[in-house]
Amino acid sequence: MRIGLGIGIGFSQGVAASAGGPRHPRRATSPSATILFAGHSFVQTAYGAPAGEEAWPFGGVLDTDWPGTALSDYVSYGSLQDVRALNGHLRNSAYDAVIVSEFTDPTGPGFPAFDSTEGRNTLQQAYWDALDASARGAELIIQDIWPPQGRDDLHANATGFSQGLRQWLELHTGQRVWIIPAFPFVAAMRAEYGDAIYSDGLHLARPDSPYPRGMSYLVYSFLTQERCPFVRAGDETVDQMAWDTLLAHECAGMGGAVEYSSSLVGDPLPEPEPLPG
Repeated sequence: MRIGLGIGIGFSQGVAASAGGPRHPRRATSPSATILFAGHSFVQTAYGAPAGEEAWPFGGVLDTDWPGTALSDYVSYGSLQDVRALNGHLRNSAYDAVIVSEFTDPTGPGFPAFDSTEGRNTLQQAYWDALDASARGAELIIQDIWPPQGRDDLHANATGFSQGLRQWLELHTGQRVWIIPAFPFVAAMRAEYGDAIYSDGLHLARPDSPYPRGMSYLVYSFLTQERCPFVRAGDETVDQMAWDTLLAHECAGMGGAVEYSSSLVGDPLPEPEPLPG
């Protein structure tokens, strides 16, 4: 089931438990949970067809194939602040997990330092997102961006930004925060398939190809810690790449050993503001 709000500009009941306790550092999300994709097109790729993109969807399938309920808050090229300003599901609906991601100009040098006006604003907006999630007993999850065509040089910047945001949120919320490792997954696809994975040098080949569906498989398996049951015929290699990426990277919470370096230095926002109002 899909429910979406959007603007086009160009540990809860949903956490699965077992009698023996969690199998991995991160507790799995039940396939029957309500999940929210709150962000720009890279977040919405796994979802599929957010509001405003129905005519040319991003290619993912979780809007139709997630067994529970999938919600969407979409702002094209939208920052965390833009998505909060949408005043959609993130701030008004019930959900068990929310996936967020900051935006940066894909043609630029990458994310700014946290000790900058833009960086501190990211921390503040993410903190409010985390408080909104916590009020619902929900988990806040960070998703990496991935490298635009020819921009593998952004690896340290992008993954360091995700890890720094994760560390800062854990410090200020007291909750574990995990990262969907989209950057290394897309880098693995590009190493195998070359630039054919892109539709425009930025988005994964839309609307119907294995590569954006691979993001759905990655997110499904990240959430549930199970192999995806709706892999399309011919997508098996991409699905295996997704699974291997999750098992390899510590930030996915499935016991991996590969750790992201962090770009966080000190505490650039030691006293974040509480939720307004």
